[in-house]
Amino acid sequence: MDRLKKVHWLLVINVIALFCIGIIVQYSSAGRKWMPFAIHQLVVFSSFFLLAIAMSFIELNFYLKHAYFFYIAAVIALLVVNFSGSFIMGSARWIRIGSVSLQPSEFAKVGLVLALARYFSKQSVYKMMEFQKLFKALIIIFLPVFLVLKQPNLGTAVIMLFIGTSIIFTSIIKGSHLIIFGIFSIFVMPVICFFLRPYHKQRILSFLDSSTDPLGIGYNAQQSQIAIGSGGLLGKGFANGSQTQLGFLPERRTDFAFAVLSEEWGFLGSIVLILLYTTLLAIIFSVAYRSKVYFSKLLSIGIFAFFGVHFFINIGMTIGLLPIIGDPLPFLSYGGSITASSLICIGLLLNCITSEEDLRLSSRFY
Repeated sequence: MDRLKKVHWLLVINVIALFCIGIIVQYSSAGRKWMPFAIHQLVVFSSFFLLAIAMSFIELNFYLKHAYFFYIAAVIALLVVNFSGSFIMGSARWIRIGSVSLQPSEFAKVGLVLALARYFSKQSVYKMMEFQKLFKALIIIFLPVFLVLKQPNLGTAVIMLFIGTSIIFTSIIKGSHLIIFGIFSIFVMPVICFFLRPYHKQRILSFLDSSTDPLGIGYNAQQSQIAIGSGGLLGKGFANGSQTQLGFLPERRTDFAFAVLSEEWGFLGSIVLILLYTTLLAIIFSVAYRSKVYFSKLLSIGIFAFFGVHFFINIGMTIGLLPIIGDPLPFLSYGGSITASSLICIGLLLNCITSEEDLRLSSRFY
């Protein structure tokens, strides 16, 4: 088995292993019940995992050709959310289609990756050094970011900004453009602060001073750290976490799924999960580094940023290193949209691997 096939199978096994841990967490957090959360995740994962495998057999040019279409569809879905989305916990982030609720902002991350990869892959080296080209890329980034901030959804907006900047920095641009981009970002920060709701500001204050409102805005972070710390080295055992089972840990199925794992499986269980995620990121970076097709390289970098920033922010906020901004952990947290978008990214990455393998095989005949 050659290297590319090994990478292909290692990626598939890694994703399945992460999902299996996620199912265990969902089953436990629901009080040892399959319904409704674990079963829901199993159905979504099975469906979109098959889609991811199917995506690997489609020619890479298909995604290159239709990248802007996916981006525009995602932006239109975000507009629909802002005008007629379903309100849940004070935010309009979902579109309800019958009994199914979709969160377009999760799919907009994928659309953003595709659009930026297409945009920069079609530019020549000299054109990319024109500031006008960089400005157009910023418009591609800030349009969905603005719509997501309107929902409001600060966590997703931050992730989109990180994905966008990662692809921009990977592309060939002048050093002076990086300075201009940095200055532009400084001026944009007050604009982003304008979209912050009072509870966002309170969360930041609570992060800076953990004693601020420990029974209110600081409650989530405090309970998460108690759950993680009480797990010790080996944890309290499967479905035996007191913070989880007694209901002290909030959002245990979504944003704080890692805290559930840490409480029940301890430090060693947490390390296993972190190693699996680190392996996933290493695989993605390896694909990006070795890609000979520029669109494939940028696509892989965007996917690396997608998983990397989710992992960094979610783990950081659950252990108290970052403020709580609401960020799920792919394959571990409950949520059909985040699971679906994550598997679509995996499908694109598998396609990049397959395309590189086809390119390598075809080169043998010339």
